[in-house]
Amino acid sequence: MYAIKIQLVHPSEAVKVLQRVREVPNKRVFNCSLVDVKTKATDTTQCFSSANPSLLPHQQCDFSKPEVNGTWICEKPDKLPCSTISKCRWESHHSVVKVLELVSNEEKKLFQKPYLEEELKVDPMETIQILDAEPPTAQHLPACTWDKSAALGHWSGKVWTSSVCNVRVFAQNDIQRCLANKTVYMQGDSTIRQWSQRLQEVVPLYFSTMNYFTGLHGGDNSQWNISVRCRFHHIPIQTGTWTIFSDFRYVVDELNATPGGPDTVIVLGLWAHFTAEPLELLWSRLYAIRGAIHRLVRRSPGTKVFVRTGTTREHGGWLAYYLLGSDWLAYQITEVIREMFRADPDVVVLDTWDMSVCQPGKDNVHPDQNMVDSQLNMLLSHICPN
Repeated sequence: MYAIKIQLVHPSEAVKVLQRVREVPNKRVFNCSLVDVKTKATDTTQCFSSANPSLLPHQQCDFSKPEVNGTWICEKPDKLPCSTISKCRWESHHSVVKVLELVSNEEKKLFQKPYLEEELKVDPMETIQILDAEPPTAQHLPACTWDKSAALGHWSGKVWTSSVCNVRVFAQNDIQRCLANKTVYMQGDSTIRQWSQRLQEVVPLYFSTMNYFTGLHGGDNSQWNISVRCRFHHIPIQTGTWTIFSDFRYVVDELNATPGGPDTVIVLGLWAHFTAEPLELLWSRLYAIRGAIHRLVRRSPGTKVFVRTGTTREHGGWLAYYLLGSDWLAYQITEVIREMFRADPDVVVLDTWDMSVCQPGKDNVHPDQNMVDSQLNMLLSHICPN
């Protein structure tokens, strides 16, 4: 017996609100602390991920980096110089208050029942016709090459099965053989860090950590000569934890510093912390990243570069959660990534959106092990198609 579930997450009227609110810059509140190590004087100032027209040049500390299309501007404190910037964090409470001011009382109703996450009724007497023709089995599918995306498919039990190319199920020995003599660089958000942590368990890798959130995570397996390095992307990062500003690295800078070569694998994932930002910010950041990828592959042919898309996440059930991180906002980022890299010969897009929409586990920004393993199967099937 087969059951169909159809859910209307947002009506079109709510989507229009999400579209409008997304394009408002600097609606999340970030603070950075400044510390003078000599005098021990401290100060805290508000910072912005987009240009702030209300600040005159002499009123701001501009930490932007035009060559990577990175913008970070802070209000200049009265006494301390800009060079004393120390740590930054997201102010969740102030951000919620600020974003709620952007919607009217009538619009707020669109994010409540019965307009929110309404499951559409399906006639239980309706029958689903199953065709006799068998779908192609994995061994009859082509290998997952640079022009074969593994995104389309279905879940067979707890394993994602591609209908486009042969996504293999990698056991521990398969992973070890596939990654032998390779260095894997991962940079992105905590959903990418999940991948490195899973590899740490399975390979296994022996990790040393500088800073759990923003620092470089390193892991090695001397028996198979496997190295994995994972780093968080640059701000804006939505966390209430104070994070050291000097630990942040732009993806472009990391790509420019990477030697590359046939035994180098790069995996990038930027989405979860950008859902609240105007899409223009993400477009410009990805445009600079694409240029850095091209330079890397030209100077080091054979470097394998992957960019993954977003996934569904847990549904918060409260208004600000949807205004800042709705699945609709995440899906638009997936569309941007697809458009930016779909025809790029130097990049494979690891499109994880569809597999998350119908996953057997619960929607979560940090999905369960079955989802992570299937995502890694997709990655490894492109690195080692045979």
